[in-house]
Amino acid sequence: MADLLECVLQIKALGETPARVEELLRAAPAARWAVRPRPGTWAPVEVLAHLADAELFHGTRLRLMLTSGRAFLQPFEGAQLAERARYLGWAPQLAFARFAGRRGETLDLLSSCSAEDLARVGVHPVRGEMSVADLVALMLAHDTDHVGQMRERLGLAGGAGRSEREA
Repeated sequence: MADLLECVLQIKALGETPARVEELLRAAPAARWAVRPRPGTWAPVEVLAHLADAELFHGTRLRLMLTSGRAFLQPFEGAQLAERARYLGWAPQLAFARFAGRRGETLDLLSSCSAEDLARVGVHPVRGEMSVADLVALMLAHDTDHVGQMRERLGLAGGAGRSEREA
């Protein structure tokens, strides 16, 4: 498990992601959000909508881990969900509102966690055994990757995402 201080810092960083995304919303024209850089690559709004829906899964996993022993952590297929939910048609402000609200709920729950809670474990069929602290680290890496993708795809300086990946 990640060290407690590291996890606390990562939780704080999770709380900073909405502000980073909001900055992108202010910096780029709305029309840019729905532009796919190439076929098969998500537009920035699709990446943001994915963050919003992924937050639902992260929040569910967190709740399962905190309330049951060795909870099964169901995986999800982001590309299938993106198509079914029609992410490209989401307004950027709607995607952001959903992401920010869901992230706020996750952070509220994480703020109640003790060191013992952060060590609680669930089992993911691909990743194997994961602690709450491991999930926090995974969420932060996910945020960092996707905020970088959005920045790059919006044509803003300093993009650091893996742009060849869809999600």
